[in-house]
Amino acid sequence: MVSSNDAPAVVGLAGAPGAGVLRFIPLGGLGEIGKNLALLECGNDVVVIDAGLSFPDLEMVGVDVVLPDISYLLTRKDRLRAVLLTHGHEDHIGALPFYLGDFSVPIYGTGFTLGLLRNKLERRGLRGQPELHEVQPGETVRVGALTAEFIQMTHSVPGSCGLAINTPAGMVIHTGDFKLDQTPVGGAPPDLARLAELGRRGVRLLLSDSTNAPNEGITPSELSVRPALDAALRDSEGRVIVVTFASNLARLRQIVELAAANGRRSCLVGRSMLRNVATAMELGYLKQPPGGLLAPRDLSGLADQEVCLLATGSQGEPLAALSRIASGTHPFVRVRPKDTVVLAANPIPGNEATVSRVVNLLVEQGVRILAGSRDGVHASGHGAREELRFMLDLIRPQFFAPVHGEPRHLDAHRRIAVASGMGAEQVAVLENGSVLEVSSDRMRVAGSVRVGAVLVDSDGRIEGRSRTRRRGAEEEVVVTISLTIDRRLRTLIEGPHARALVPTVDPYQRRLLDEGCEAIKLAIRNRRPGFHHEADLRDTLQAVMDSHLAAQGSWRPTVVPIVTLA
Repeated sequence: MVSSNDAPAVVGLAGAPGAGVLRFIPLGGLGEIGKNLALLECGNDVVVIDAGLSFPDLEMVGVDVVLPDISYLLTRKDRLRAVLLTHGHEDHIGALPFYLGDFSVPIYGTGFTLGLLRNKLERRGLRGQPELHEVQPGETVRVGALTAEFIQMTHSVPGSCGLAINTPAGMVIHTGDFKLDQTPVGGAPPDLARLAELGRRGVRLLLSDSTNAPNEGITPSELSVRPALDAALRDSEGRVIVVTFASNLARLRQIVELAAANGRRSCLVGRSMLRNVATAMELGYLKQPPGGLLAPRDLSGLADQEVCLLATGSQGEPLAALSRIASGTHPFVRVRPKDTVVLAANPIPGNEATVSRVVNLLVEQGVRILAGSRDGVHASGHGAREELRFMLDLIRPQFFAPVHGEPRHLDAHRRIAVASGMGAEQVAVLENGSVLEVSSDRMRVAGSVRVGAVLVDSDGRIEGRSRTRRRGAEEEVVVTISLTIDRRLRTLIEGPHARALVPTVDPYQRRLLDEGCEAIKLAIRNRRPGFHHEADLRDTLQAVMDSHLAAQGSWRPTVVPIVTLA
């Protein structure tokens, strides 16, 4: 096995790759879930494959999204020819609206992928930018001296494709996210014949999705969730709230059809749900059900047994529809004891705690929960072990590097490749920043480049946190805000106290924190009746202190709220 741990640590590489050499450099998406972004360099040409984001974990207080650090890419932007998008999920396109001011090149993707991207660009005031080129599966585009063919794949979003990139140093196939679903809902199956043909011609390097590499067998078809969804919509005494990714149109299509068959009207809850469904209808991926789709304000007059709500928030995102419904802060939707909430998605690794918090809030209110693969209401969009083995056997690459996933996913995929007959020297398990060089007779990790995370807060402010610091950023200041609340009376016993972790704060910053604590006391005294949950109190601490500091100037430490119930 080629290991990136043995490579020298370098920041940047001088010049273009040598003749007959191609470089693959992941800047995100390896050793983690999300923020997928990779560079392919050959000669004087550089292409970007996907540009995604990830969502913060519980410790990243005040952070909305996390982007890959593109410092290395910016040193190569004079040779950057294109961005190639495999599909439209956030973890593959979500970073583009934040970075298009740093470079301007053509962006290629299928119709639905670009439709989702346009929505994001318009929300950031980038209407008309950048140069978007729609491609069809099977179409080939020229980017510099390279050509890129988009190959039909099956995933949980329409228009998903793999890439066959022909370079002077050989053919590279990037699968994108995929599973080998032969009975997809509302789409074509993967183009296995074309992949086999490319395999016969010779593939220098395969880059293949590893997300479900630890899972035995074959991932169930999207059709497999239909019986459980049908039963939930048929048997629930109250409303059914189905929560899934707003981009999973195959799932949404089934839910809308089954709701109508069971006498329920479908109502869309959540801005991204509304935007994505509108885009899908414009492009012909979805049709209006009988009677049309409802908005939450249209629900009055309908019996609970006549309602199916489709909501965002399957990953416990605090601002998404489900979290607001669970906490009682949604302006139109409140849960009732006979309601059924269907979590038609599994938690992404790292999101389990946030999802559990929302589920607990719902259970406390008497809601019935059906969750994920356990209850048959979710089928993954990623291929399991036998599908990954089949892909390796079909393409028969000279060299292989697993992509997309945490270390355990990448290592499981490595073991699949070796068990399929590849030699250890033909397989490279990489990290973000690894520089993989491939030629006709060998593959090696030639070094590494700077990588890291770029954090974006709710105001759109961007802060870099890289293994090598971006722009000489100062050491981060972390402030804990702690208080103790009477468990029964919900009154303040002690605090709030603000404590800065290393490094310490100056007298002016200390005064700002003390004033923020007084504002928190006032907010707790004036809070609404029914404001009961510990999580709500933490949110109040966070929001009040952030708002106070923002109003006073540009100093924005990371605020960590701590609530103790006594």
